Amino acid sequence: MGKPNPQHRRAKKAARRKQRLTSRQTSPERSSRQQTASLAPLPAPGPTLADLGWLPPVSRLVPLETPRTLEQLARRHGMTDDAHVSVDGQWWTPEEFRALKWIDELCDDEADQARDDILAHYGEKIPADLALLDFSARNFIGVTTWNDYCIETEAEHLTALAQTPDLREALGILHREGWITPMADGLLSAPGLFLQPVPPAPSYVRRWPTASHLHARFRLDPLPADEIPTLDELLYACEFQFAFQGLHPVAGTTWTPKQFSRHPWLAAGEGEPDPLMVDEYERILIRYGDHIPADQAVLDLAAVALPYIVTGNFDVLDDEQLVLAFTQTDDLRQAFGTLHRDGLLVPLANGLLLAPGLAKVIDET
Repeated sequence: MGKPNPQHRRAKKAARRKQRLTSRQTSPERSSRQQTASLAPLPAPGPTLADLGWLPPVSRLVPLETPRTLEQLARRHGMTDDAHVSVDGQWWTPEEFRALKWIDELCDDEADQARDDILAHYGEKIPADLALLDFSARNFIGVTTWNDYCIETEAEHLTALAQTPDLREALGILHREGWITPMADGLLSAPGLFLQPVPPAPSYVRRWPTASHLHARFRLDPLPADEIPTLDELLYACEFQFAFQGLHPVAGTTWTPKQFSRHPWLAAGEGEPDPLMVDEYERILIRYGDHIPADQAVLDLAAVALPYIVTGNFDVLDDEQLVLAFTQTDDLRQAFGTLHRDGLLVPLANGLLLAPGLAKVIDET
């Protein structure tokens, strides 16, 4: 048999996840006539990444700067089922294990064989967490990270993070180190991990999209002049992984307070706007009045938000220590200001920062 189609696998995973989220509210579907009426004419197709010879966009698992708890992760994704609790340290009898309904729900096929193999391995006393890891290695359905509910996460993300080609070994390593937690409903939760997008890149670019961000050290280096991409190239790459709205430089642009108040970082997400953002917004209004330089405002907010920085080797960083080390300062606001004045940092309207002249590289010193 050929290798399963990744899109087909993701579709099946999404369908299974939807069945488990019965508590979520969904908006009514519009009629097909309404949907058709709202669709704009399709633009003429342009060249694809393959036509251009570019490497495709990817994603990778990285640790959150501020780890979250299992409870916070459950609230974020609406996982309110009483069965969604950790099984670390618990044991199942063979009868309890056979009665688990999620095995049939999450298993593509051969659910009985999966049960029999685990029962044969552990006997009369089954460690719940290890059995769940065994099942996940056999029928991988993803991991719930801070920004992904088991849809986009693939086995390759975990093996790259744990630095081993074996999925079961990777699950064991990440479980022992506290990065993933087996849950009683058959899912794996990773509240301290984030699925980070990495944009496409020209084929000649050297980057490390699959390097482990738990074990490898990185640094920022200047790119040689003949390797610095154009701003248009970086913007084109960003279109594949980031919100298109506001994906343009703001140098020379002035915002009114009303325009600035609509910035996505100041909007309420899951609840109230971030108080730190609100405080910075008020300081910016006091500092600049009715004529706010957009690039400086974005940099001021970025010192609080620490957004993605897309580097000249088409990689992504959100680690303030790399920026501070490169600029040799312990103040992020000052670091951003220095990079901006030196022409090494380009603020975009949506808050993304581009650094065409810098590369994120593995520090092997």
